[in-house]
Amino acid sequence: MSLQDAAIAANRFGLGARPGDLKAIAGDPRGWLKAQLTPEPALPAPLAALPSTADDAGAFQKWIRQAGLTGSINAYAKAPSMSGGPMPGAKPGSPASQPGFSVEQSFIAFFGPRYAQALAARFQVATTTDRPYFERLTHFWGNHFTVSSAKPITQAMPPSFERDVARKHAMDHFEAMLIASCTHPGMLIYLDNYISVGRHSLVGMRPDLVPKPLRELLKGLNENLAREILELHTLGVRSGYSQDDVIALANILTGFTVAQDGKGGGETGLFRFQPYAHEPGPQTLLGQRFPQQDVSQGAEALTMLARHPATAKFIATKLVRHFIADDPPPRAVDTIAKVFQVSIGDLKSVCTALVDLPEAWDPTPRKMKPPEPYLISAVRGMGGPPLNGLQLAALLGKMGQRPYYAPGPDGWADVEGEWIGPDPVWKRLEWASTVSKYMATASGDPVALGEALLGPGLTDATRKAIQRAESPAQGLAILLVSPEFQRR
Repeated sequence: MSLQDAAIAANRFGLGARPGDLKAIAGDPRGWLKAQLTPEPALPAPLAALPSTADDAGAFQKWIRQAGLTGSINAYAKAPSMSGGPMPGAKPGSPASQPGFSVEQSFIAFFGPRYAQALAARFQVATTTDRPYFERLTHFWGNHFTVSSAKPITQAMPPSFERDVARKHAMDHFEAMLIASCTHPGMLIYLDNYISVGRHSLVGMRPDLVPKPLRELLKGLNENLAREILELHTLGVRSGYSQDDVIALANILTGFTVAQDGKGGGETGLFRFQPYAHEPGPQTLLGQRFPQQDVSQGAEALTMLARHPATAKFIATKLVRHFIADDPPPRAVDTIAKVFQVSIGDLKSVCTALVDLPEAWDPTPRKMKPPEPYLISAVRGMGGPPLNGLQLAALLGKMGQRPYYAPGPDGWADVEGEWIGPDPVWKRLEWASTVSKYMATASGDPVALGEALLGPGLTDATRKAIQRAESPAQGLAILLVSPEFQRR
């Protein structure tokens, strides 16, 4: 029975211990983690209550219609205007035609409630789950294949993307997750592939065949999705691919678009392969020729990328960095990369191998918790306080990590340097001081709580600091901002 290993399992692989967890886990910490590596039998109730993927995909256009805005969707897709007053060309009698109208305020009023609901659901599942390793993996893959609300046109889509891609395929083969990502409306819209047109396609050669409003969107080949697949999703930067490979993959993915009528295919029912926009003819990617001229060309290219040795090394490095150390131990990376290759990207096998790494059980904490995992672990440990979506958005926004709002397609940083600056650390201290006044009595003795959450990881220095505190509230605050609680 090892409380040390139990604390590592709960904190390094999970989302933070709750009182009583370490004793329950101590008999078999590795077995406790591996038992969580099964597909989810059903969606957690808070996530099942969220809007459908189709509703999320259509939300931006629905807002434009309700507001009475006119013109190209691109006029509002980059950033809502800060200006007030009636909008030129607004539909008569619509909100946009009224004096004092603000695109920004209208945008917030429409999307704010659904974002608050999604954020509250995500947080509730994370703070109550009995499968925290699985939940960590869901968050990891949602960040790896980032779709961000920072781009207004995809404002509503990250929650359904995370549910449909990261959560659904967390125990699948990597190629299934990659293909699900590349055919999901969230990714297709976020990285502009839905408007990518092959130069020699029918639409590329005869744009006059397309209705004028749609013609304004179709500006030719768009490389965004192809570039991020190679750089961020599969091979990784400096893996040897060239600009010619980016163009080849972009051509292969032309025609991968969203079914505007909602009657599409793919896992969401919203994917459509549009042959009239697809670049005809063979393409050569990483020296391999792909002769197919339909959707199978894309599927085969993505499968090749998913199984590439560089992808195995890249994914292994990211996983080891996420769970073990900012500077991933080379032997650990090589072990996970080999499992990835041998199992053809079976993520259950890969995540089982992570648990078996000797480096994973070094008791020295080497990772700092980013703001969201920090907050989740604190609420799990204290059993509260209850936080609604608006409170979470404000709090995590101040801490610098507002969920679903990653600043770019590379997602949130996974190294300490991004989270250890004076301001982010001060925000944690400020919150810990405030919440401790509310939770001190309910959480009991802060020293006992520290022992229950950190086990042998609670250092003598922190224990003495808590004991010297002037009040239980101050003692709890010291625990929450202690180095060992902020690390894992």
